[in-house]
Amino acid sequence: MTKPKPWRIEIGAIVGLAIGCVVWWSAYNPNAGLLQNPQLLIVAAAFGMFAVSVRNRRKKVGPYDPEIIEKNRRGVL
Repeated sequence: MTKPKPWRIEIGAIVGLAIGCVVWWSAYNPNAGLLQNPQLLIVAAAFGMFAVSVRNRRKKVGPYDPEIIEKNRRGVL
């Protein structure tokens, strides 16, 4: 059985940002301007990155791979 590939943090940020844009647009108020509620975008992107990190940790891939962790402890490149 082969290990699954790790998901990239950037993809999680992009997906989270896309979801944040949808939420931001649904809460948009034309009288408040474009810079209203920027936390809707930032927090959604952060949650996307967090979800990718949790998935990679549970699957033990990417930086959470036990082989990579052991190489880092020994200082092997």
